[in-house]
Amino acid sequence: MDDRISLAGWSLNRRFRREDHPLALLDFPRVAREEFGFDAIELNSPFFASLEADYLAELRRRAEEQGVAMLAIAVDRQGELAALDPAARREAVQNHLPWLDAAAALGCGYLRANLGGRDTPDEEAALRGGIESFGALARAGKERGVTVVMENHWGLSANPDYMVRVFEEVGDDHFGALVDFGNFPPEGRYAALERIAPYAKTAHAKFHDFDEQGRHTGVDVARCVGILRAAGFRGIWGIEYEGQGDDHDGVVRSKALLQGALGLA
Repeated sequence: MDDRISLAGWSLNRRFRREDHPLALLDFPRVAREEFGFDAIELNSPFFASLEADYLAELRRRAEEQGVAMLAIAVDRQGELAALDPAARREAVQNHLPWLDAAAALGCGYLRANLGGRDTPDEEAALRGGIESFGALARAGKERGVTVVMENHWGLSANPDYMVRVFEEVGDDHFGALVDFGNFPPEGRYAALERIAPYAKTAHAKFHDFDEQGRHTGVDVARCVGILRAAGFRGIWGIEYEGQGDDHDGVVRSKALLQGALGLA
């Protein structure tokens, strides 16, 4: 797969969530294309107005009209995949299935689900449960032609060794990592990224703030790109701007810096 830069919807989360005239997901492909020049986007489950067939068809029509590919859906708040209670885990898996159907209907190749396990009293049991859940989701994804990815996000997935164990024990081609540059703690960040980079299916290039020269402060984006390159990754680099500044300026700066790091400028 060739490298491709996309715009993650969370970069504009303040627009989607504002009280007055929130950005509608149906308009996101147009904004990504007209305002920022993107031809690929990642969607976020909280911003969907519906999972009904007509709504999904209209979203796909609008994206195709703009020449924008919808590459992935990042899914949140659909239950605890690493719950200690087996019934709760089964419910969480079932809650993710309509999102896999939506991803297939929209032509998305990936669906991100969270491992969970935040504050669990039994990490080992929670990890075994998460392995079971992701195995089920990977099988369901394969049936639909969608790859399920787990992000280094929070909870158990804050530990790269736990992530590697899930990848290895699930052992399915339709399952792997969404490698986020910024979500591991600063101490040990790059070593942790090296641990999960061999399992990368897609990536989030996380950006926060910039200095007066336009350089990114915090995460060393070029170093993160180098880690994934060294692991053989080629694929989707989704810009996820989470800075406090103007989101238009933040996305524009992020895009330029990522293009430079990838040698695409």
